[in-house]
Amino acid sequence: MAGMPSAALDREQRLVEQVRQLIAGQRQIRIYDWVTFRLDGSAVILTGAVTRPSLRASIERSVGALEAVDSVVNELRILSRSGDDIGIRMNAYWRIYGHPEMRRYQRREGGFAQRLRRAAGDTQMVLLEPVHIVVEDSHLTLEGEVEQQRERRVVEEQARTVAGVRSITNNIVVTGTDTEELEPIDFERDPWWADSESVVEPVLRVENRTGGVTVRVANTERVRLRRSSPARPVRDGDTETTRLGLKTRIRAVPDDGSPIDLEVDLPYGHRLEVETIDGPIALEGLLRRADVRTMVGRIELAMPWRAVRLDARLGYRPRRLSIPLHLRASLAAPKDSPSQGASWTLEDVRPAHVQLYGSVQVRGRHPDSMELTEGPLPEDSPVRMHWQAPEALENMLRRRTAMRLTERSDAQGTPASASEPEPRGTASFRSDVRLVQLTASVVDGQGHPVLGLRTEDFQIFEEGERQEIGIIQDNESAFNLVLLLDCSTSTLVDRSAVLEAARQFVGTARPGDQVAIYVLSDAFLQVVSPLTADRDALLRAISRIPRLSGGTPLYDAIVLSYAQELAKRRWERNAVIVISDGMDNDLLPRRSRSVPSTVPFDDLFRAVAEINGAIYPIFLEPEEFGVRVERSWKERQRQSTDRARERMRKLADATGGRLFSARSIRDLDHVYAEVAEELRSVYTLGYYPTNQEFDGSWRGIRVRALPGSARVRTRPGYYAH
Repeated sequence: MAGMPSAALDREQRLVEQVRQLIAGQRQIRIYDWVTFRLDGSAVILTGAVTRPSLRASIERSVGALEAVDSVVNELRILSRSGDDIGIRMNAYWRIYGHPEMRRYQRREGGFAQRLRRAAGDTQMVLLEPVHIVVEDSHLTLEGEVEQQRERRVVEEQARTVAGVRSITNNIVVTGTDTEELEPIDFERDPWWADSESVVEPVLRVENRTGGVTVRVANTERVRLRRSSPARPVRDGDTETTRLGLKTRIRAVPDDGSPIDLEVDLPYGHRLEVETIDGPIALEGLLRRADVRTMVGRIELAMPWRAVRLDARLGYRPRRLSIPLHLRASLAAPKDSPSQGASWTLEDVRPAHVQLYGSVQVRGRHPDSMELTEGPLPEDSPVRMHWQAPEALENMLRRRTAMRLTERSDAQGTPASASEPEPRGTASFRSDVRLVQLTASVVDGQGHPVLGLRTEDFQIFEEGERQEIGIIQDNESAFNLVLLLDCSTSTLVDRSAVLEAARQFVGTARPGDQVAIYVLSDAFLQVVSPLTADRDALLRAISRIPRLSGGTPLYDAIVLSYAQELAKRRWERNAVIVISDGMDNDLLPRRSRSVPSTVPFDDLFRAVAEINGAIYPIFLEPEEFGVRVERSWKERQRQSTDRARERMRKLADATGGRLFSARSIRDLDHVYAEVAEELRSVYTLGYYPTNQEFDGSWRGIRVRALPGSARVRTRPGYYAH
């Protein structure tokens, strides 16, 4: 290769790229396949492993059809199609790509961009996503590339949590030579954050006089900085980073004046300040608060404007201006010349009291152009706006019919059905009938959990007809527990009590349980921590619970809490613990500042009968009124409280859960033990309805358990869609 002419090297490199793109474009290829190849003159040698024989043959035909290829040597192996391997692949995917540090890779437009380029004669990788999951006979191999060594460790750690894996081989390559990661802020030790009364948030300031600044909001714990230059290779001293408390500043300081372009991944919730002279600025994602300043640089803002407020004040109207037609903003041209101090403005016309998640402020002299584009609220966002609830509810109910049972594997381990595999684990699936799952609490006469029951100890009746039980998970199986904390103004509690309640509930979970912490505050849902079994990580996340404020669209928050993670885990044991006074703004007098739920209670009540998860409301009773409160006001408040309590009880009953009560969030000591005891009594049952005519009608369910004295609490039925 060393003596090969430049033209020949270029031809080989072009052929490598052609083969890579052709393989990556195969319709059947997925991240569970791992295809590599190398060139031997005009011959292509295919190596690796694929999950389908048809894919192996298709790749060979396609590569062989290239004009520059004389022959193809196909050494691709066919991976096992056993049920265990399929289950491992699916579970590994959700655990790896569900981790916050990996979700950002899936947001890149146009597919994953490989960074590592090898010589034409070397073995080439074909990547669809950064990490490919190769499973054969329960042995898991990780292939691909990531930017940071820490990400490589995260992927392996997540893979090790997958049940049934015999061994793990980590072949992932680290490529991030020009990437710098800043350590996450330790909120527990930082004295600035400890003061709950102060408005303090992490701040990143980026200063770049002539280079470009691109900032993307990502679901990551660390600020990630990439540097490049169109003029020369990047040097160590081109940027400097300074940190003081919660404030971090990144400055481009090249000693030769070359333009340095900065690309930043910013964690959610950070405040951003960007300042340039003539360098372009591009911001993308759901920003909490941003302050942008430039003299003449180009400005591009792509974000979900329904959740973000804009305030732009410039010296002149940009030469090129692009604004979405549906963006509610007013254009105000200067009445006098800019030299006299007047400005051109672009302001949001929504009232100031309307609660939005973020705000962007733009200040400049005469930017060359300003382009505002509507971006989606990202899938990996830890913030959910209450107006997303109707769509989330519709998607949840649309997904419910996907719960199907697949036929058992034959003696050779090959599934009888050739359909796309669905996640396996606790339930078996069959393609021709629907599975109905029930959460059932079984207690004795004294209210203590009845342990050790088996399939033959249960009887299920649908519309009076006995059903065949297909699956059972006992009370020792792990739970996915979502803790929803109502931190809106109506709960009237202090932040320290909320923190303590969250810590106590984390302590009640068993070692195998996964716990998530969500918070309703400022009229939107915030994912403080996704589902995890890492107790230390949960306790660290609890310190990031925000201040208490805002309206109470509680019904929307319950929908979003289930849709966020549990809707994708219908085959697992799920529970939502809601700590709230139940006072959705829908129950209160309509005022201009109230935020009622977009999902009516009747729709929520109908929907919860369909979800696979129990709801356990912990109802916070209102405190006693003072003697000077008017009797009529007391009566109205009592009626609202009674309605709120009854609605929470109905949600619990409809899902097989149970309502708990407490005088306030400071009075939960007795509740922790009751919830832990309740979860120990829960079994998960599944059956195949003998009536497979799903016409949308209501079907009543009754469950019995042995011994005869045992009491069973489960949902009363479901809608047969």
